[in-house]
Amino acid sequence: MSVQTLALLVLSALLSVQAAPDASRQISSTTPATSLKPTPESPLDSAYLDGDSTDTDHDGYPDAAELVGADRERFADWFASVAQSQYYGVSADWKKAEQDCGGLLRYAFINALMTHDRAWTAKFKFLPRPQLPSVQGLTYPMPVISRSVFRVAGGAYVPGDIERGKLVGATTVQYLASYSMVRVSRSMSQARRGDVLIFIRPGLRSYHSMVYLGGGMVVYHTGASPAEGGEVRLLSVQNLIRRAERAFHPVQSNPNFLGVYRWKILN
Repeated sequence: MSVQTLALLVLSALLSVQAAPDASRQISSTTPATSLKPTPESPLDSAYLDGDSTDTDHDGYPDAAELVGADRERFADWFASVAQSQYYGVSADWKKAEQDCGGLLRYAFINALMTHDRAWTAKFKFLPRPQLPSVQGLTYPMPVISRSVFRVAGGAYVPGDIERGKLVGATTVQYLASYSMVRVSRSMSQARRGDVLIFIRPGLRSYHSMVYLGGGMVVYHTGASPAEGGEVRLLSVQNLIRRAERAFHPVQSNPNFLGVYRWKILN
């Protein structure tokens, strides 16, 4: 067995074995997960929590909170556009404490599902025009799960998962990749607009993420806090391979590249 093959097996094992969510920890690039309890900013709205909780595919999300048909591509398109918008200027409602690579994923996910009216559009300094209409089948807060849209534990969805901390309002890249997404491939040839590239940072048990925009382009937050110079970057995959350290090259020969991931609500 080659050293490279052994490294890939070890990384796959790390991905499959996760620690239990710890609701007492704060969100950071190295903290596994945060379970957000109801607050004035993220209430458990009973109007949204009511509904059919059937989870036909046992992926942890109720069918009512999953997208079907053309809405899947619509979400991916808007998710990518919102993520890219933060390169041109960070929106005021993206809190500084949440500005890291995982925060960009969460911000774009939620905003892709919001009502896209004039007031919503006005908060962006520049929003690249999405190629498709907005999602039609649902909006954020989502049916059944309300604002607790990110899964941090395995298993099918059952009523009470939110109260048990299995679905939360914010969590880290490690938990997003493990429970809110599925791995599609380790080949960029399989990547679509709105997919997410996941990496393990060298020497650390922390993850890094990038949003694939299509056309060979990616956008991502560097991970550091705004005070430490963290920023959103936009560049081509070719320039990423040319300029970034090897650990963040999205190629199969890189053992730190876990692969191309896709949100579960699209499956």
